[in-house]
Amino acid sequence: MNAQIDDARMIPASETATRNPMRPPDGLPRDARTALRVFWTHPSSLLIATFVLLFGGWRFALGGLSWIDALIALVILAYFPVNEWLIHVFMLHFKPRRLFGRTIDFYLPKTHRRHHADPWNLKWVFIPRHVHVLVVPTIGLLLWALWPWKAWVLTAVTVYLLLGLHYEWVHFLAHIPWCPANRYYQRRVREHRYHHFRNENYWWGVSMGLGDRLFGTAPKVEDVRRSGTTHSVGTR
Repeated sequence: MNAQIDDARMIPASETATRNPMRPPDGLPRDARTALRVFWTHPSSLLIATFVLLFGGWRFALGGLSWIDALIALVILAYFPVNEWLIHVFMLHFKPRRLFGRTIDFYLPKTHRRHHADPWNLKWVFIPRHVHVLVVPTIGLLLWALWPWKAWVLTAVTVYLLLGLHYEWVHFLAHIPWCPANRYYQRRVREHRYHHFRNENYWWGVSMGLGDRLFGTAPKVEDVRRSGTTHSVGTR
């Protein structure tokens, strides 16, 4: 498995773009079994799934599930595509800035630029480890601040993490040749590849497209010119 991924990482984005920019190179998972194995053996997927089981199990152990939990889940579900859009636009695509003679930049957008520079490299596809390190302290802080309502906090956290795991899955699908025979997933994969290979200023949604529809960033692909910077965004 590792050799398969490593071979794919050796193919530069420029070479892939010359052949066919939206076509994944050889060496990546091309069937359901291999795709699932690669996905579920990656530390990011395993960590998120562990968090879901940990906090979801805690919520069920507390008992007392009610309509309020269902309402919280629906609110999180409705907000998630907007949250995904905002993170992609303002955090992942943050551009370095000069301030008082110093360059202001952050590690997360740096890794995302590498992802754009080499989009078929699975090393840059999954959520970076340093983001996961922040999960437990952040949830711990929320629970501490809202302890009287800890059950509802755990409901919100569990639903958000589940959607995060789904985000990871869809993003993974967009960067391998195989995709389930499902119109929703096929559309999400196609639009994310437009973001990488047509114009990086559109199609910000990954696992959901509602954010793009709300903010007008999902035009018909034939109406959008190639930016010419879909790969160089990774080096700016």
